[in-house]
Amino acid sequence: MPKVVFLDQGLRGDLPEGITALEAAHRLGARISSICGGAGTCSTCRVECVVNPQNLSPMEPLEDAYDMGPGVRLGCQARIHGDVGLRTVKIPRAVLS
Repeated sequence: MPKVVFLDQGLRGDLPEGITALEAAHRLGARISSICGGAGTCSTCRVECVVNPQNLSPMEPLEDAYDMGPGVRLGCQARIHGDVGLRTVKIPRAVLS
């Protein structure tokens, strides 16, 4: 079972291979947004894999559409296949003028 660490929240655990980063966050009690419930339509469950990014599934076309920046993935789309170190990525609040 892969070791999953949420570096920004000090949480870690051994979790089954193939689960999504979003599901891993929920199981470990990490604070992460997910407005759409993991359907991949809101982009609020962003994570950055800072340790062993090669241990995540390949990018999905849906993720490319959001243009989130280098190394940032949707937690609901990124599946874990080995030890990883993740951090949650906060989305800046919109300022209306």
